[in-house]
Amino acid sequence: MSMQDPAGSQTGPVGLPEADGPAQSAGTARIDRRLFLGGVGAVAAGAFVAQSATPAGAADEPVGALPREMQASSALAMRTFSKIDGTPVYYWRGDRGNTTLRDWRCTEAFYDRLVLWIRDLRQLSADGGMGGVNFLVSAGFYVNKPGQHGAGTAMDLDLVEWAGGRRSAPLDGHHAGDRTQRRRYLAVDATCRRRFRYVLDGWYNSDHHDHIHSDFAGLPTTCETGSSSDTVFVQAMCNNFMGSGLAVDGIWGPRTTDAFQQAKSRLGITGDPHSSIDSWQNMLARIARHGFGDQAI
Repeated sequence: MSMQDPAGSQTGPVGLPEADGPAQSAGTARIDRRLFLGGVGAVAAGAFVAQSATPAGAADEPVGALPREMQASSALAMRTFSKIDGTPVYYWRGDRGNTTLRDWRCTEAFYDRLVLWIRDLRQLSADGGMGGVNFLVSAGFYVNKPGQHGAGTAMDLDLVEWAGGRRSAPLDGHHAGDRTQRRRYLAVDATCRRRFRYVLDGWYNSDHHDHIHSDFAGLPTTCETGSSSDTVFVQAMCNNFMGSGLAVDGIWGPRTTDAFQQAKSRLGITGDPHSSIDSWQNMLARIARHGFGDQAI
């Protein structure tokens, strides 16, 4: 009996790549998110207080200060948090391994979506045999600059650690690691895409080689052939789970369509992930289970 996919309510190098030809986007223009983002590259690490190397000890320690860029103006209505649904979120830029809790900030609505996301992450990674999530590492949520970060509606994810020490580490370039690392990275990527419309990863561009960006803009979530973000994810997924040999270039052409349909069929997905939120979320859930379990599709 197949495992149930998490509830999908919106409220709640493999082979030699070949070019895929002209984009076939049914009239939809390619979507470039770089103009919308606040980014993480310019955020400098502040001075941190050295703490215990174990997450268990961090919960009882004082909360450390974030860099000035991440401290929201008092005029902005932001939620302050140091954990997402009970899971600690650390900051390692400039002080790797630090388990001091931080006061992160985002909007209430975005925090609610983070809770849905981490519950997906826990369930789907457990289904794939990963065990419980120990902690997260982030490069930022609210950042005082234009774009989704400045609106308090974005997350930059650096690392996830599970019980037993297994990790998915965008911070360490796991999108370009060994096959197990790439599949696990794609699994985390897929969980983000279930709950956030725009997810920018290491295949999207060099600015995202060390984190996965997820933001609120443009909901609802479906697979858009005109989105370079969605396209590189699909191309990387097909290559790493099926050996499709696609060029990961963000151009949705006939070879990407064929590989996507093959993946959809093998995963037993009904409906159209390009127009149905439920179909796309179910497909992402099954991709995630395969990735966490290091299984081909």
